[in-house]
Amino acid sequence: MYELHLETIHCIGRLNHVVGVTDTEEEAKAWVKGVADSALKSVRIPKDDPIVWCPVKHCHMKRQKPARSYQEYCWMID
Repeated sequence: MYELHLETIHCIGRLNHVVGVTDTEEEAKAWVKGVADSALKSVRIPKDDPIVWCPVKHCHMKRQKPARSYQEYCWMID
């Protein structure tokens, strides 16, 4: 499994959001390139990200395109 990440930059720093998972690395690579199936294309920036709630009316960071990435999903087994 692979976690899908959106990274945004704002005045408070960089924020990395895990926005989904895929079963294969090929699906994750397609999502990063922006050619994934429609279910993954519709992923949006979380509402708690400063780009969404920033009160600065003309903040140029609100128009940024978030960086997409992925990493292999790891979990600990007790």
